[in-house]
Amino acid sequence: MSDRTGQGRGEAFLASWRPTRHDQRGAVAIVVAVSLSALVSLAALVLDGGAALVSKHQLQNLADAAALAGARQLGKLYESQPAAISPPQPLSLANRARVQAVVAEVAERNRDATKLAAVTLSDVRVGRWNAATRTVVSSQNGLDAVLVRAEGSMPTFLAGVVGIRRLSVSATAVSALSALAEVQPGALTLPVGLSSAWMALGPIDGRRLQVYAPGGGDPCAGWTTFTDTPPTMGRLQTIVRSLTGNSYTSPATVAGQTSFQFVAGNPAVIAPDIMALYNAKKNPATGQWTTVVPVYRQAQCAAPSGPLPVVGFATAIITSVATPSGPALDAVVRIGFVQLGRGGGTDYGTEGSLPGLVQ
Repeated sequence: MSDRTGQGRGEAFLASWRPTRHDQRGAVAIVVAVSLSALVSLAALVLDGGAALVSKHQLQNLADAAALAGARQLGKLYESQPAAISPPQPLSLANRARVQAVVAEVAERNRDATKLAAVTLSDVRVGRWNAATRTVVSSQNGLDAVLVRAEGSMPTFLAGVVGIRRLSVSATAVSALSALAEVQPGALTLPVGLSSAWMALGPIDGRRLQVYAPGGGDPCAGWTTFTDTPPTMGRLQTIVRSLTGNSYTSPATVAGQTSFQFVAGNPAVIAPDIMALYNAKKNPATGQWTTVVPVYRQAQCAAPSGPLPVVGFATAIITSVATPSGPALDAVVRIGFVQLGRGGGTDYGTEGSLPGLVQ
């Protein structure tokens, strides 16, 4: 009987209770406030977050341009050094300052395009690019990379409602000289190529081979008519003589795209022309001729003949040596040189002076 009585009282209470209009308005106000706060936060995320992404992209463009300009200045400094220097001289403090000044100048020219306030270069570093760790490391010699880190800030539109008055963005770029991938017309002044099979035998710096000897020379090197056909000894002789008189321009050459024609046979028949070319190009004081040579693809060393693809470039120092059969030309391959041309090729110890972004 008591249970039925308690149940009846509860039902009576529920039946008698009704929310008042004041209670309903309060509940709606809470829902509206919560929803409005969520909507403002979402709008702030969309508008201010989107604007921050655009600004970060623009700041990245500034950092990229500044890093590229700094590395290009680095390449120009190497280009201005005498060709006989091996490797290029270390950068003086004045030349480091020139690189940093170019970085600052290009960043300033691109500052307005970012639409950011208080854009600063928080880090400008000239060093050596370590491809394994993907970092720019400090070095006194062989500097080939410029790191630029830029930072900026922007006022918010709606995020201020939730207490965020300003957003900060940053961008980092690294530009570096890398393995020579192409050379300009006229850059190849010795019609000789080196085999990639010989290059793959081990460390290349200081390794020697004969590119010409009365008996035929080393099978890991070959004489080329560049892209001229047919690759005959007579055509090679014409090219050698024209190079001696500075009346022949070797073609622009791109690793992985250009193939050179290689001459079969012993070039001893044009020995006087070969030696005349060497004598015209060598440094009279040292007897050395520093030149860029193409590297052609070959699975194993053998006397090259016909068309073979160029896969990269190296720097060789050519000297004349006496043999029992007559004069020969030795080539010593060296690393650490910078030559005019675009980077991005296979590393045979020579870098291009036209940089690219690596990070």
